Amino acid sequence: MELEHRIEELEIRIAHQEYALQSQGEELLRLQQANTRLTRQLLELSERVQALAAQPASDPADEPPPPHY
Repeated sequence: MELEHRIEELEIRIAHQEYALQSQGEELLRLQQANTRLTRQLLELSERVQALAAQPASDPADEPPPPHY
């Protein structure tokens, strides 16, 4: 009986470890997908900032005066 009990306990522990590993794998996949998405967004924003920086700044003197003048 003692041997059967020990084997049952080991099987339970293995089942818990398999579940934990599967959960960790799923979470790792979600984090990798989020990282890929955020990296893509960061690159897009970086390109937008570079495009804006490359545009010449408008001179405030060229703008018409506000209507209250």
